[in-house]
Amino acid sequence: MRQIIKGADADEITHFYLISRTEKGRSQSDADKKRGANDVTKAVQKAGGQCRLYSTRGSAHDYVSVITGIGPAAAIRLVEAIESTGAVKATLVSGLEMFGAAR
Repeated sequence: MRQIIKGADADEITHFYLISRTEKGRSQSDADKKRGANDVTKAVQKAGGQCRLYSTRGSAHDYVSVITGIGPAAAIRLVEAIESTGAVKATLVSGLEMFGAAR
């Protein structure tokens, strides 16, 4: 039986993007990196979602982006937007929340 989480849509999909910099991305300026992140944030908001970006130092990936409020088709299109400059590669993992935090 699936746990219902108070205040959350039990069927909301969360999309995790495991992001790794390419050679081009490692040589980008900080301003270019920030501009790319802002472009992705705008694309997510245009699709009706919200996103958070986390640095993952010491991990196999450089960043993890957590995006909610968008459907599967928009999630797939965002991979193309994220990778469009050639500075990063993104792996999309989607999931449903199993256990919510105590509220």
